[in-house]
Formats: sequence, C-alpha cells, structure tokens
Amino acid sequence: MDGMSEYRFIGTNAPFLERAWADPAEMEDEIRAASQSGINVIRLYPLEVRMSSDPPGTFRHVMGPGQFNESAFKSLDKVLELANRYGVRLIIPFVDRYNYVGGTADWAAFRGKSADSFWSDPVVKQDFKDFIRFVVLRTNTYTKVPYKDDKAILAWQLGNELTSTDSWTSEMAAYIKSLDGNHLVGDGGYVRAQGIRTNALNDPNIDFIDPHIYQYHNYPNPIAKLNEWKDTTRGKKPLIIGEFGDFSPDVTEELLNTVRNNGTSGAMIWGSMSHHRAGGWHWPPVGDWSYLRYPGLPSGDWANEAVIFNKLRSYAYSIKGLPVPSWPAPDAPILFPADSVHALSWFGVSGADSYDVERAPSPSGPWTVIGSGVTDDITAPDYLNYPVPIMDDTTAAEGTSYYYRVRSKNPDGLYSPYSNTIGPVTPRSVVVLDNADSGYSETGTWGDSPLPGSYNGGSRYSNTPGSTATWALNIPGPGYYNVYVRYPYYQNSTQTVTYTVYHDGTTDTVTVDQKTVAEGQWHLIDSAYFSAGNGNFVMLTAGPGSVTGNISRADAVMLEPVYFGDLFQSGGSSDWTALGGTWSVADDAGTKVLKQSGAGIAEARAGAVYADVSVTAAMKAYDNAAAGSASGVVARASADFSNLYMLRIHYALNRVQLYKKVNGAWTNLGEAELPASPGTWYLLRLELTGSKITGYVNGVPQISVTDASLTEGYAGLRTYDQTAVFDYFIVAPI
Repeated sequence: MDGMSEYRFIGTNAPFLERAWADPAEMEDEIRAASQSGINVIRLYPLEVRMSSDPPGTFRHVMGPGQFNESAFKSLDKVLELANRYGVRLIIPFVDRYNYVGGTADWAAFRGKSADSFWSDPVVKQDFKDFIRFVVLRTNTYTKVPYKDDKAILAWQLGNELTSTDSWTSEMAAYIKSLDGNHLVGDGGYVRAQGIRTNALNDPNIDFIDPHIYQYHNYPNPIAKLNEWKDTTRGKKPLIIGEFGDFSPDVTEELLNTVRNNGTSGAMIWGSMSHHRAGGWHWPPVGDWSYLRYPGLPSGDWANEAVIFNKLRSYAYSIKGLPVPSWPAPDAPILFPADSVHALSWFGVSGADSYDVERAPSPSGPWTVIGSGVTDDITAPDYLNYPVPIMDDTTAAEGTSYYYRVRSKNPDGLYSPYSNTIGPVTPRSVVVLDNADSGYSETGTWGDSPLPGSYNGGSRYSNTPGSTATWALNIPGPGYYNVYVRYPYYQNSTQTVTYTVYHDGTTDTVTVDQKTVAEGQWHLIDSAYFSAGNGNFVMLTAGPGSVTGNISRADAVMLEPVYFGDLFQSGGSSDWTALGGTWSVADDAGTKVLKQSGAGIAEARAGAVYADVSVTAAMKAYDNAAAGSASGVVARASADFSNLYMLRIHYALNRVQLYKKVNGAWTNLGEAELPASPGTWYLLRLELTGSKITGYVNGVPQISVTDASLTEGYAGLRTYDQTAVFDYFIVAPI
C-alpha cells in the first residue's frame, strides 16, 4: 500500500546502476529514462563484495569485514538522491548467491570458511549483520537523510536467488526490522530451486515473495506458473515477480497481462542499461536475448527490443489505471570536445531515438544539418576509457575549421534544445586503406559482405579462425598517428579478433570485440609512431568462429596524425622521461597502461614542446590512502616541471582542480566538485589556446580560465601519494 492506495508497478532490473565504478551521469540517464517511461521501480543488483580473484585496483562496496568503501557508497547515495528527484523507488538486495560481483562465498572466505558456513557460522553471520547495520543506518551524503528514512527505498532484499536456511532468513529479516521499521523486506529466496517456502509465507518480518521466471527455466506453462504463485501467496503475502525475461513479445504481453489482472503487485524485467559515459550504450546481449535501452534501438531488432520495451511502457501505466502519455521532449545531449571530424561523439539522452548533427564555419553560424536521424546505437564495454565515435563528418574539407552542435529527437518527433557547441575542429590529411584497395591482402578463407555500414559499400568476412587480412600502409611522413579500424555491425560478429599494428619496427597487439561498434563508424585501436613510406601495416587475425558461428570482419583502416599518441599497446614506455616515481607499462582489464606506483611526487613527460594543444589522458587510481592523494595531466611544462599547468582529481576532496606552477610556486586557478572513486576511469582533457585554458572530465567542461603565464612546454602526467594507471594519452593540435 502507498498510503490508502494499492501500489502496483512494472519495473526493471538495472545491474550496472550502483556499481562501484558507476558514473553519476549514467545513473541519472537510467533513472530519468525509467521515470519517463512509467517504470517507477528499479531493482538494483546486490552490493559488491571483494573477491580473491579481483586484480589490483578493484574496488567493491565491501572490501572485508567492517571495511566498507566510502567512494562506492557515495555512488549509492547518488542513486538514492536521483531516485528521489525522479520519483522512482528502489529494491536493494544485500548479497548475491553468485560471484559476479562477489557474494555469500566471499563473505565466508574473509574468515577462511567454506561457502556454506555463510548460513551458520556465528562470526560470518555477525560480519554480515555489521554490514546490514552500516547500510541501513547510513546517512546519505547528498540528501542528509538516513537510508532507513528514505522514501526512495521501496524494500530491502536479503539477497539474490539465495539458497538460505529458514533460520538464517528469519534471523536476518528480524535484524533488519529491528533497525528499520519503515521499509519492506523480501527474503530473496531461490524459488526455482526451493519453491515458495512456508517459512517465508509465515514469517512476520518477510513482507513479500519475489520469484524469478525466464524462458530457459522451461516451465511447461509460464502463465500457469504465475497464477500458481499468486494462489500460493494470496491472503498471506504480496507477490512481486522479481525478474522475468527471455520471452517472445507475445508471451511477454501475456505475462504482463496476467500480472495486471491476477492481482500480482509488480513485475520487473531483466534488465535495462544506460548510456555509456564515453558515448553509446552499456549493452551486453546474452545469447538470443538482450537488455533494454530506452526507447529501443535498431541493433536490438533481432531481440525485439523496441517492441518489448513499448509493451512494458504500456503496462506500466495500465497497471495503475492510467493512459499511456506521449513521450516528453528530451533534454539536450552533451557534445564532447573533438580532435577529429571523423570521430564526433556525445553523451546521449534518455528517451531519444535519434539525433541531428549540425555544422557551421563559426560559433554563430550559419548552421547546416550534416546528419539527420543519426543514432548512438553503439555498444561500449564498461571499462572503455576514451570517447566512442558516433558520427564521421565525411563532407568536411581538409584544412577548414568547423563548429558542431547536436540535438536529440524522441519517438514522437519532438526535438530537444541544442547541445553545447564545440570547435574549431580542423580536418587533417588522413591515410585510408579499404579492403578493395591495392595494398590489401588476405590469407585463409574470406568472402564478400554487403552489410550496411561497410566502408565504400562492401567488406569481407571469415568464419575460419586464423585467417588474416592485412592493410599495407604508405605513410606520407614520420610521426604519431591514431589508428582506427572500421567494420559493419552484425549480431554474431566475434568478440575476439586480433589486430597487429606494425610501426617503425615495433609491434602492437590489440584484441577487439567486433560487437562493440555501430554501422559506419571508426573504432580507435592504437596510437603510435610510424616511420615514413612503406613497411608499416595493420593485420587482422580472425578469431574463433567455425564452432560458435561467430564471424570476423575486415573492412578499412584509417591513420590520422596527432602531435603525440600513446595507448601503450607496444608494452614499452621509451617515449617517456620519468622525473620521479616508479613508472612501468602494466596490464589492466585486458589492455596495456602506464602505471605509477611510487610514493610522494611522481612526474613524467612525453613528446616535444607544444603551444596550443589539447592534452587528453584516461586515468584510474588504484588507491586513496593519503589525505592529499591526487593525479592528473600536465601541459606547457618546463623540462624539469618547475613550470606547468595541471588538471588533476583530488580524491579526498572530491574535486577536479586546475593549477599552475611558475618557478616552483603553485596557484590554484579553479576547481569544481567531482565525486571521485578509485577504481573508476576518468577521461581528463586540457585545452590550451593562447591564454584560454579549459579543463574537462569525461567530455564535460569543468573549469575555464584565462592565464598567460606559460605559453609553451611539454605534456605529461603527475601523481602525488597515489598508485594510478593512465591510458589514451593524446596530444593533438587545436
């Protein structure tokens, strides 16, 4: 009940929403989209627990008994603050049965106990109770409201698909109620394995029953199963379908209609995804079904994404007895700063299904539409740390400076306001080699593909592992180049193709997931120094495919010059000069990074002396042990770093700061609030044009000042009392 009214809902599960690495912009995108769709209940994935298999620099909500990661809980604070703002309620499970993000076995492992001891060992149970107490009694750092008093929390859930004992369930439910009498509690039992337990139906501290149902569960009649569960719980406890999915549109509608008509309180589909902070979407398809992206996009047609989403939206209103309203006009997207007209990118907008891109010779216009109905239908892995190209301006003239803006459009045709304006962006001469050009060669078995999004209308494909496609490059002049590849989107493209980039006698190896791209867009894989002339090449090696049916695709390669570029894929750091600290190339999440692990001041410079440039680097901190821990990028530095500009994140203060250092004396030029979490990638960017200096984080301008103290110098990196890793270090003309 909500006051004197029955509370019923259609909701979703959002497994990425409160992860320790989640970005506030992504959180808002997901919650706002749900609210606009009538989906006013979101079930989170269980809170994370450190696992013994976690690599260094991994942060969870629970790092050990009594060790709770404040940065991760500030992310949960933000989720609650946004849920209150948008009128969405949350179901929060405490622990997972599985080990996707750590779970019951990991709690037991902290004490050297077997997994089953989680249910019975008094020390382990007390550890878990201490955790429950910390969460329930926590005060939100944004709203100042204790969790136990927060109306955005619809319910606590003991966990996800737990195989718990009756005694453990009753003990923990009673403990939650002793701390918090305001919120509902669900047992989170694994109904598929255990059925609806009599103990859960009778326990006064358990408020609802929440089974899960999927097509792969192979119930002879899923609709009959829903009615059976409702009959079992009727008159005893409310029934909520905690997860459902993997059904055809017709069965999905029949399921939703049954929920609405038989008195079930609510049902939550598995699951939904937000936009990615770097552009595109978090969107991992699973076999023959997919997560949902609001309001449904073309690459999800194979899984009936838009069809199923629209059914959810319809029933989300009808279960409340309301008509389905028109879509509200979307908000303005955020256009990211760009160094290339071939890689325009933006942070998308909840509820938008397309975008119009406009170009002008000056910030005041006149504006011309160069892309209409453009989608941001691109999949990006959660760990991606550089912008995702969404549009290639193929009509831009080399050497001409342009400005860009974008606006979004909803399914009903309503436009948003315009985004911010970026520019000037000046096209540079690029090297492009297509699969139809001389210089392209193959080994193994390949065939022609006419898939849309192929460069110049055609590409090549292979389902024979080990087949190769090679683009032999003729480089016009020595220097640093960004290396892009292009391939059309296809549902069954392989996730494990290997690109070998041979440049100036050095070999870089990059593994690429060919599912993570949109039609007709370039995909950055490397940045490196190339010698002039022939002898450099890019080679693709087809991944596994003959058994699984996955297909590798070869299309085109593009090299675009930059002043300096380093994605560290060669495994070396010979282009860098260390001025202090302990710098080395290391592995992180399957890619090469530059790692600094020394204490105190650590500095490194790269490239030559530059004046007007953009300096970009992705950064992730491994720790936050010291009060002054901070890391960032440097520009216009003297050789000894006694003079420099620096954009850094100060983790303890949760701020991004812009400093200058002149003859060894520091001055704070500006700062802005920034929730900063170790274990999370941030993309830092400094733009310096004359005396104008702008600092960005994740493509959003945070600080802009005027200062003429320093006119040129080196670019580089700096950390203080912090282990941190860096990637995507690019110095480009501006």
